[in-house]
Amino acid sequence: MRIPGKTGTDRVSLEAFVQAVGLPGIVAGTVIEGGAVAFLGGVLAHRGLLPFSGVVLAAAFGGWLIDNAMFLLGRHAGHRAFVQKQLARGPVPALRTRIERHPVAAILGFRFVFGMKTVGAIMIGMTPVPWVRFAVLDMLATLLWALTMCGLGFGVGSSIRSVFGHVQLHLHLGLAAAIFLIGLLAMVSGLRWWKKHGSRPG
Repeated sequence: MRIPGKTGTDRVSLEAFVQAVGLPGIVAGTVIEGGAVAFLGGVLAHRGLLPFSGVVLAAAFGGWLIDNAMFLLGRHAGHRAFVQKQLARGPVPALRTRIERHPVAAILGFRFVFGMKTVGAIMIGMTPVPWVRFAVLDMLATLLWALTMCGLGFGVGSSIRSVFGHVQLHLHLGLAAAIFLIGLLAMVSGLRWWKKHGSRPG
């Protein structure tokens, strides 16, 4: 099918690529970079290129896969030097005791704590928690996480269309990605401010 004009061709080819990659692409992308891919998957669902329920399940499955891979890394290689180096960063040392005391809450919640998505699963793998227990609870957590992230993407996609109308797909995704990054930077800045000033008395 011949399509006149470069812009139209670019738009159709990008949509065709998204549909060709489909839900397996969401799974793979979520394994590599969970939050952003799940968010943009919600935007694609808003465009009607992928089913929303399918995007949620694919993102949850990808998140579940990487969580379990990191759990098994902690279980079988947790004392290796390269793993310990990761666990020495950021808020990890302070949270180690809490994870050991409250493993169920840790499994359900670590994915929602900024900076703990990868190392949290490694740390839980180094505790006596059975893998089957982790896998089942983590499935529930990743479903909730995926529903949240994809829902946010769907909502942002809808808001962009309300403001700008029906824009081309690459522009729609670019605007959504910019909003995602702005939100992420705002959250990081807020956490840094709280860490610096929030614990001070008075």
